[in-house]
Amino acid sequence: MTVVKNLVKKSFFRDSLQLMRLSEEVKKLPGILDAAVLMATDTNKEILQKLGLLTSEGEEASKDDMILAVKAEDESTADEALRKIEDMLMKVPAAAAPEAGRICYSVDSALEAMPDANFAIVSVPGEYAKDVVMDLLKRDIHVHVFSDHVPIEDEVEMKRFASERGLLVLGPGAGTSIINGKAIAFANVVRRGSVGIVAAAGTGLQEVSVLLDRIGLGVSQALGIGGNDVKKEVGGIMAIDCIRALEADRKTKLIMVVAKPPDKEVMKKITKVITEETRKPFIICFQSLREYKPPKKLARRVKAVRGLHAAAIQAVKLLKTKAVQKAHKRISMRPRELRALAMKLAKKLKPSQKYIRALYTGGTLMYEAMLIYRELIGNVYSNAPLSSRYKLPDPHRSFKHSVIDLGEEEFTAGRPHPMIDPTVRKLRLIEEAKDPSVAVILMDFMLGYGSHEDPAGAMVDSIEEAMKIAEEDGRNLIILGHVCGTRKDPQNLVEQERKLKKIGVQLYPSNALAVIASALIVKRGKVKADRLRKVYRSFVGI
Repeated sequence: MTVVKNLVKKSFFRDSLQLMRLSEEVKKLPGILDAAVLMATDTNKEILQKLGLLTSEGEEASKDDMILAVKAEDESTADEALRKIEDMLMKVPAAAAPEAGRICYSVDSALEAMPDANFAIVSVPGEYAKDVVMDLLKRDIHVHVFSDHVPIEDEVEMKRFASERGLLVLGPGAGTSIINGKAIAFANVVRRGSVGIVAAAGTGLQEVSVLLDRIGLGVSQALGIGGNDVKKEVGGIMAIDCIRALEADRKTKLIMVVAKPPDKEVMKKITKVITEETRKPFIICFQSLREYKPPKKLARRVKAVRGLHAAAIQAVKLLKTKAVQKAHKRISMRPRELRALAMKLAKKLKPSQKYIRALYTGGTLMYEAMLIYRELIGNVYSNAPLSSRYKLPDPHRSFKHSVIDLGEEEFTAGRPHPMIDPTVRKLRLIEEAKDPSVAVILMDFMLGYGSHEDPAGAMVDSIEEAMKIAEEDGRNLIILGHVCGTRKDPQNLVEQERKLKKIGVQLYPSNALAVIASALIVKRGKVKADRLRKVYRSFVGI
């Protein structure tokens, strides 16, 4: 007889990534049908409930507690599994295995092991990040702050201190950087080259660097400064310092800035630095409702775009003019191709199927999607909308056209980011498939270091189940995807795309193209040609 048991460990904390790995190990034990080890947040309890793994003991746990949940073939197997989980929790984390090198428990011991270090990655709970970062900065070490939820006043203090000492603080919340060809955190394996990137947008940096790689261009340095840097409170401290650093870098021939629209005063500061202190060409990619227009005196060497795909194409125009058409063929589709394919797919739909549900792991890609949808189908609902009028009352329930950022705090509190653990998206996909009004589901698949070892493969069963749910209801469900990655990524772009194509997912070379395609499908191809061309120019760039 199947048994479900929960064990609650009061006021007990472990890193969410460690817990995910532990959960996967427990699932491999004999007689275990399913298992999960999670912090007892409301979101995690809801996930356990949907998985059939929540008991009354787990339901009563507080957010500072940990829930050990198992489903086993019998009670003795469940009890034994819980004992093993407790033992595993008390051991040194898997990431600290001997082959990983010396394990250090303080900045002092780390620097004893590597006295010449000049760069460090900090990943601790946000409220503790400042103490660690300041300790490193005082020792003249540059820092990449991976931690989320760092108080903004701490960010200001860290960055001001670093700037005064000629040091860089990348982040907080910097999911991606590429330093001297080395991928940091969620970065992809891209070729070295002459494009330097300053990004206040993690998956935006990934998308642009991947598209540049596919075109044949490469990255000199890619510096993730964190989304708050261009806000008024921080004042663009690191944006400006990184621009200066790339201007001084001999290997960088073109500088690209990727961000959501900066505060007006911050924009003035950045423009002043570009005008007075730089000579290199720039591409400014601000994902805004209106296109940023650089001052006339900068127009010859500063080009502004709204889309990530467009930024990559503009780089080709500035650096390798003769390669534009070749680049276009590698990563683009013409508007007429998009429309023709969309109309072909739309024929499979019932008239009652009219809505898009976009389930994103990448926040920047999600934001770009909302901007494109606003131009083609109107405002969409979201847990992180362009306008508060379109904020979903419940982020766990979609309404009409909905675009969801599964990396937002309501989905990640106490659990790994969806780029690492696809559980939340798998469950959400099944729920969306049950809605008879849904026509298209759009998903991103982020490759690279730090991401799930098989993002496409992890979703295959759920995608097939979603399609089956629709089929049994007499419907076709169109699933679109974009795989952001390269052939050299650990997951391999070609292999990931093969798995998705095999089960009927329609793939596109960039996020912008996938979003435009989904809009054309639900509109049954009925988008005015001039409007489509305008959107295409703004976000695709040709």
